[in-house]
Amino acid sequence: MVERLITRISSALMVVAGIALLLMMTQMVVDVVMRLFFNQPIEGNLEIVSVYHMVAVVFLPLALVELGHQHISVDVVVQMFPKRVKRVVYVFGYLVCAVFFGVLGYQTLLDALESLRTGEILMSSIYVTIWPAKFLLPVGFALTFAAVLLHAWKAVTQPDFDPVPLDPTAAGEAKN
Repeated sequence: MVERLITRISSALMVVAGIALLLMMTQMVVDVVMRLFFNQPIEGNLEIVSVYHMVAVVFLPLALVELGHQHISVDVVVQMFPKRVKRVVYVFGYLVCAVFFGVLGYQTLLDALESLRTGEILMSSIYVTIWPAKFLLPVGFALTFAAVLLHAWKAVTQPDFDPVPLDPTAAGEAKN
């Protein structure tokens, strides 16, 4: 049940990231067309793209990537270990990652709340309100934290747990 909830929320965030990517591409194309043909670029285009779209595209999909075991890992030596030792290494690694993402989530939440409190803006050719985008980071980190803890739990409770990336042709079926 917990895994299904984490997967659904992660999938929804991936959709939001995909929409952000489409908006970013559209906005950039419109900016180029406006600049080339009308000499009227979109004011603050670079700031809007980097503050909103890029943040969503990078941080919202983190949990889904973790659920698919698709983060970068170097396990050449670990693959030679006996199953029990592998599980211990996996649990330890997941717990270290959980601490990392937990700290990132907590600190970015504090930063987002402070940004909200002060009404943080970015001054360029236009004023860009940036505090809403700052809340995307703790959301992405918190869900990744949950996904990492889920994998740690699976490594403890499932003797055959093996964090192998999912087959991209498997239509999103989660095996672990």
